[in-house]
Formats: sequence, structure tokens, C-alpha cells
Amino acid sequence: MKNLTLLSTVLLFLTGCLATTPKLTPQQRRALQVRTFDASYGNVFKGARTVLQDEGYIIKNQDYDGGMILAQKETSTSNSSLFLTTVGDNQSYVTGKSFDISFSLEKINDNLTETRMTLQNTTKTSTGGVSGREVVDAEVYNSLYNKINVEIQRRKARGL
Repeated sequence: MKNLTLLSTVLLFLTGCLATTPKLTPQQRRALQVRTFDASYGNVFKGARTVLQDEGYIIKNQDYDGGMILAQKETSTSNSSLFLTTVGDNQSYVTGKSFDISFSLEKINDNLTETRMTLQNTTKTSTGGVSGREVVDAEVYNSLYNKINVEIQRRKARGL
């Protein structure tokens, strides 16, 4: 009976997570995540890094030559009031949430750079569990990309 209750709780939780994420085709996902900038690779890389830091993200890893920036922003560090599941006598609570960003760049030519940004909303639990859900909100992507574009234009105006 305990196993059936546990299974029901886990399935209900997973169904709730899946129901909140719209299903996108690969083309829709690409349109959301990819932007091409009329700017040098260096300006796009540095502009993206600056904006992520300005937005409160911590750069976890960056590889200029490989064209990758990985960053994370904690959205809450403790929320023990949100109860997730009970397994036997063990209860699981949300202990932290974050946004994780993977930002990749590819130099097309000296003045054209293609980028792809992927965002994930991550939840950590008191039992050590971690789950993630891809962010598919166009407003979030557009906001970050608009800020990156402004930073790139600022850098160009300064002759960088």
C-alpha cells in the first residue's frame, strides 16, 4: 500500500511538471533559443557574459575558444514550507531553486556570430534530489537577448 501511495504521489508530481511545459517542435525551440548578431565573436561573448552577471547569474564555467558560457542564478535558497513527497518516514522539501543557462556561440565570419541560449529551471530537495524543467517562455529569452544586444551595441560604440 505504501508503494502504491508513493507511486501515485511521484506520478502526480511528474504529471504536474510535464503539464506546465508546452511541447515545442525542434523548429519552434530553435526560433526561441537562437539569435544571430551582426557583431564580432569577442563582442558577443563579452556582452553575453556581462549581461548574465548584471542579471545576477554566477558564471560557473566559460570557454572562449569553445564558445560556451554556463551560468546559474539562485532564485531561492530555502523554502522548506513546500512539501514534495513522503517515502516511508522521510519527507522531501524544496531547499533551493535556480535558473541554469547554457549559452553557446559560433563565429560565422568576422562580423557575424550565431548564438543559442538554453534555460532550465532547477529544483533541489532536502533529500538531495535535483530536477530540471526547460524554460520555454519567449518573454524570458527575448528580454535576455535584447539586453545582450544593447550591451553589444554599447561595446561597439566604445570601439571595443
